[in-house]
Amino acid sequence: MNIITYEASAKLAETTDAYSSGLHTNAFSGTSGQLTMTSHTFENGIGTIKFDGDVTGIGEYAFYKCTSFTSVTIPDSVTSIGNWAFGSCESLTSITIPESVTNIGKSAFSSCYSLTSITIPDSVTNIGKSTFQNCSSLTSITIPSSVTSIGDSAFNNCTGLTSITIPNSVTSIGGGAFYNCKGLTSITIPNGVTSIGREAFYSCSGLTSIICNAMTAPTIVSNTFMEVKRGGTLTVPSGSTGYDVWMGTGNYYLGKYGWTKVEQ
Repeated sequence: MNIITYEASAKLAETTDAYSSGLHTNAFSGTSGQLTMTSHTFENGIGTIKFDGDVTGIGEYAFYKCTSFTSVTIPDSVTSIGNWAFGSCESLTSITIPESVTNIGKSAFSSCYSLTSITIPDSVTNIGKSTFQNCSSLTSITIPSSVTSIGDSAFNNCTGLTSITIPNSVTSIGGGAFYNCKGLTSITIPNGVTSIGREAFYSCSGLTSIICNAMTAPTIVSNTFMEVKRGGTLTVPSGSTGYDVWMGTGNYYLGKYGWTKVEQ
C-alpha cells in the first residue's frame, strides 16, 4: 500500500480485491460526505497512511497487522477508534489522538511493541479492555482527568512502563490493568478509586512504593498484588481505614511480601 490520501469529498466505495497490491480506479470517488473506515479495511497493509478528509470513524481491525506503519496522525474529524484498529502494528512508534475522539475500542493499540509515546485527549472517558496490552516499549503515560475507569488488562504486559499518572477522576482499576509491568517502581492511587480488580498489579516485580490517597481503602481481591517486590512501602492517609486488609499475610496480600504501612 502506497500513500493514500482521503479527499474531503471522498467516500470509500470499493477497495482492492484480496490479491491486488493497489486500490481500484476511482476507489474513493462517488458521493460527497464523511468517510468511516469499516472492519478490516487495510488489514496487513504496507506503507504510509495520511488522512486529509472528513474521516469520522476508524473501524474494527482497520489497520490490524500493518506492520510497517511507524507513525499515524488521526485527524480531528474522527470520533471513534474501533476494536483492534491498530492492533499488532509492530513498527508504530507514536500516535496522536485528537480531542474529537470520545471512544477507543478494546485492544485498539494492543501489541504495538514499538509504541513509545501516546497522548490521550481529555475527550476520552474510559480506557477500555486491553487498549495498550503488550505495548512493551511504552515508558510513561499521563491519563487525562476525563477518564473515570481503567479497564481490564489496559496496560497488561507493558514491561517498559516506569511511570504513570492516574487522575483523581478515576474510580476503578480493572483486573490485570498493570499485570506484569515489571518496570513500574511506584504508583499513586488517587482518592476517588473505590475498587481494584484481580491481578491488577500481578508480577509488578519492581514495585516498591504504593501511595493510596483514599480515606477508605479501595476493595481488592486476594491476588491484586501478587508477586510484587519484597520490602515495599504502602503510604496511606492518617486516620484512614480498611488498609489492614491490604496488609494481610495470606493469599498474596502486601503483608506476605514484607511490606510496611505508613500513615501520613
